[in-house]
Amino acid sequence: MRIALLSLIVLLGGALAYAEQPDLNHDASQPVHVTSQRLEADDAKGYFVFKGDVQAQQGDVNIYAQQLTVYYSDSDKKQIDRVVAEKDVRIVQLNRVATGQKAIFWENQSRVELTGDPKVVQGESVVAGEKIIVYLNYSRSIVEGGEKGRVKAVFVPGESAE
Repeated sequence: MRIALLSLIVLLGGALAYAEQPDLNHDASQPVHVTSQRLEADDAKGYFVFKGDVQAQQGDVNIYAQQLTVYYSDSDKKQIDRVVAEKDVRIVQLNRVATGQKAIFWENQSRVELTGDPKVVQGESVVAGEKIIVYLNYSRSIVEGGEKGRVKAVFVPGESAE
């Protein structure tokens, strides 16, 4: 889960790559704190689910959702396959906020997909679409439009990322 939270930092910076980026050195060795109203685990199926007002925090990254599901490999419970945040998802780091109804963090592909009216806001700059995809190892992002509308972006030049 620590890698997934570190991935969120890159999501917040990657989708707004046009803005000046601060030093995003995040200490992934920091503890991850998760609170929720309920925790369910199913070792046979390889997942556990935090439900109800979920808050996950590592360093300066905070994730809020109604549900957070962590899928891990059957052979080694410490090897995370993907993390899915659902319902009223909000990811916050510094002055960057990403929102949507669903966020999937694909560990082995180093990719994050944000859907359900996704939007990333940094200060007054905003990018939104039907799907926001961030390739974490390549500092590359794609914002897709779709049936619900086109990509929308507002860029404020010279705005500080902190």
